[in-house]
Amino acid sequence: MTQELFSKLRALRHQLAHGVIRPDGKELARQLCAAGMTLPSGDIEDFVANFLRVFGSLGQHQVPTLVLDTVRLILDGRKANVTFDPWAGLGVLAATVRDATNPAKSIACSQDSGDVVIGKALCPQLDWRVSEPLAAIESLSGSIDVIASTLPFGMRSQRRVELTTPTGVKLEIGGDWGQVLLAAASQHLASDGIGLFVVTPNLFFAHNSVFLELPKLGLGVEAALALPAGSYAPYTNIPAFLVMVSRKLFDRMFVAELSHDAATNRQIIANLRQGRADGELEMGRLVDGSAFRGLDSIRAAEQLEKVQLRFAAPVVRLGDLATSIELGRPNTDFEFTSFENRVFIPLVGITDVVTSLDQTTLKHQNYAQVAIDPTRSDARFVAQFLNSELGRSIRNAGKSGSTIQKLNTTGLHELAVVVPKLAIQRNILEIAMRLTSEQNTVLGLQSELASLRRDLWSDPQNRDQVDQSVRILSARLASGATSHAAATLDQWFESLPFPLASILRAWQATQSQDYKAKQEHLLHFFEASAEFLAVICLSAFGSREEIYAEHREKLSDAWAKQNMTLQRATFGLWKVAVEYLAKQTRTLLSGEEDDKAMCRELFGDPTLSLPRMIARKELVEVLSATNKMRNDWTGHGGVVSQEEAQLRNQVLVTELHKMREAMADGWAGVHLVRASHCQSRRGVFETEIALMTGSNSEFLKECRTMSCCLDVERLYLASRESGRPLQLLPFLNVGPSPASAKNACYFFNRVEKDGVRFVSYHFVDQPERREQADDTSAAIRFLSRGQP
Repeated sequence: MTQELFSKLRALRHQLAHGVIRPDGKELARQLCAAGMTLPSGDIEDFVANFLRVFGSLGQHQVPTLVLDTVRLILDGRKANVTFDPWAGLGVLAATVRDATNPAKSIACSQDSGDVVIGKALCPQLDWRVSEPLAAIESLSGSIDVIASTLPFGMRSQRRVELTTPTGVKLEIGGDWGQVLLAAASQHLASDGIGLFVVTPNLFFAHNSVFLELPKLGLGVEAALALPAGSYAPYTNIPAFLVMVSRKLFDRMFVAELSHDAATNRQIIANLRQGRADGELEMGRLVDGSAFRGLDSIRAAEQLEKVQLRFAAPVVRLGDLATSIELGRPNTDFEFTSFENRVFIPLVGITDVVTSLDQTTLKHQNYAQVAIDPTRSDARFVAQFLNSELGRSIRNAGKSGSTIQKLNTTGLHELAVVVPKLAIQRNILEIAMRLTSEQNTVLGLQSELASLRRDLWSDPQNRDQVDQSVRILSARLASGATSHAAATLDQWFESLPFPLASILRAWQATQSQDYKAKQEHLLHFFEASAEFLAVICLSAFGSREEIYAEHREKLSDAWAKQNMTLQRATFGLWKVAVEYLAKQTRTLLSGEEDDKAMCRELFGDPTLSLPRMIARKELVEVLSATNKMRNDWTGHGGVVSQEEAQLRNQVLVTELHKMREAMADGWAGVHLVRASHCQSRRGVFETEIALMTGSNSEFLKECRTMSCCLDVERLYLASRESGRPLQLLPFLNVGPSPASAKNACYFFNRVEKDGVRFVSYHFVDQPERREQADDTSAAIRFLSRGQP
């Protein structure tokens, strides 16, 4: 059975469940035959009942296409006599293995007779068996060439199982049911056989994991390939690995991170076969299997090395900095021992490390108090480091436990902290304090201005007094604050992606007294910002069709309620998209670590700085405010006086400052890029890219190693910390204009009879262009319920 057939059956089940198709035998038989199934000769009514039941809960039967494609790559060229799946579900993976290896027998086992009824119809070529999986494993005769299975997630074994080591020693294993099946089945592998199992990370994390017992059984894990976060979404966000097991022991284990890009996965499997592991982490590394705790722990270690260089300071174990480590207790009368220089570290979750009990947000039993040696470090510095993105990754990597991951005493001792000299720490903390003080001053000025504004509009009789207060305040600021603010604003927009920075450069270059043109430039900037941010969000969520599918209907409904369509995109439409998807991003960012991993995967940003920026409510508020201004001013009509244009420009400048504050340093580590050329070399993709940052249309070139091959005709957002950029949907064009050799940016505007219309907000020589843009039309259909 192919994944395509599985998808057809899922759609058929959906139609049955919603009454589109009547669940009678003849009609269902006709529909199933049309989908490509051969029905059993038995009672069709019994088959109908099983079909409805089995396809009512698809989570346990889902096998991502990515897994099937990777299994085919691994098995390419391998022949088998017997293959086996002890937890076959509906046989999707077992059928894939059979097609790849052409065995004499393909055994598929399920303890659910209903699954087998459906499985026999879907995959009649398999040798189906209704059996408890361990019983099926024990009944195997002879050796197995390929064992492949998506093992159960999070299911506990009801009993301990006795296995025999190659030396004849009896070994009892238990705990995770999937791990038990992995070990028991792998003992039946042929000497050159291979086991391919989808497992949860607990195989490597849990202190009682079967992974630790595999060498005693003469089994080794050759490779652990991490699946992209959310591969089994929307049914579960539990992370997973595809592991390769054989009857050999390995000094080093190959680890990598699979991608939804086929070329990347082909290169990863080639690296595995060639033992090449000196490029990007995602493309493969050779590690000590017994010490492996996931790719995130490797990333954290590599980031830690970079931080060491930046701080010119050593990495120190928290246990070496501490004079005391005390875990909280659930007793009502429990109190921590009092220390001066201390931090409180949450044992569960990822809330902030604090330096005072008054700042804690969890029960005291969920904290550890760590007293820091005052001759080595300031507790405030330790807290700030552990609250950084790197510090949070380090804390997560130090957790253990098979059910609830938490820090224990051992994990706390091993937490890594970069510790500069004490004088440098205190200097950093003093500068941070001054920054806070200056920020408070600015906030005080903002409060004063807000108060004066309220006074002016609450009682116009106060206007002379308000005017005097404003003049006094303006005189106090005239010493350079205004020019300084303008200079820093200029620096900020040169850090923005070219499509946005180019519009602000046009605004800045406009004659200082031409307020009509200036306010038009700023309105264009905010409209372009809404589209640019919406395209990022839609590209991120749309990169995983199974994830975007659950949002497509809601987003399309939100557009339809306001009579909006992507066929004729507007400022308001893009604003609605940002508003909705920013909320979904906030949900992921505020969720468990699995949700954050999903967010990193979607946006291609391990630091999460890009999704955090987009998720800020303040950013949506700016877009909402400026969209309303545009609608009000456009609908108002009439001639706009110079004074009115000046006022509008000033109001928009205020929103520009708000956007700057909301974006913060979100673009510091992320660039808009386009590839000039890309080639595979030494296990990675060497790529020359153009960095589209700032308003200069002469883009700087840079060579980067990537873990995927970039399309030279598409735009990407590339994080400095990741070799896997986010490919943007084709709603933006950046390149030399037909009317000039200069690079210009064009934004999608609407679909017309003679093609797709794109407009430029900064290039006056050719402000619009029309193209056939089939890829843009296809993207519109994908994003909006398949509109034609």
